Amino acid sequence: MIDFTCDGCQQVLQIGDEWAGKLGHCPQCGTNSRVPGNPKRTSKLVIALRMAIIPFLVVAFWGLMLSIAAPVLGLILVLGGIGAIVFGLCFCWGFTNICTFLYSPRYFRLWKKGGGDPFFDTLSGPFNNDPPATRYQEMYREKARQEGEEFNRTFGLRPPAAPDASKGIDDPNVI
Repeated sequence: MIDFTCDGCQQVLQIGDEWAGKLGHCPQCGTNSRVPGNPKRTSKLVIALRMAIIPFLVVAFWGLMLSIAAPVLGLILVLGGIGAIVFGLCFCWGFTNICTFLYSPRYFRLWKKGGGDPFFDTLSGPFNNDPPATRYQEMYREKARQEGEEFNRTFGLRPPAAPDASKGIDDPNVI
């Protein structure tokens, strides 16, 4: 459970972990407040296992069939098939990461900063069922920040300065 404070009435609310990073509705005042925390992502290992299970079952079936006639050939087929599956996954992962890095190094760094991976995050269901907001959260935040900076530059605005802690609340120069 996540404890957070409502932005409207300052009441402490408790909500389930699945709401991390989403908007929560306050039952007291009706305000929608962002629930702190990052949504949990599907593990890369789980996604890789989901991708490899069907090819592995096919290789295991044909290896078993071949091992009845020639046990050594069946074992070679199974080991070779597992090696080919692992090589294929690693090749696709590396190729996707290299192409993303070369095409857009800025987005690649943001992806990695947010704990994501271009290969695993771009897979669709049934391999990766995470919603896009979870997959691309760091990029969304960075894009919004950059658009805000561009807007401020265009119109000559500067972000508000942090209040000076040394000045008291009664100081007329403090807003």
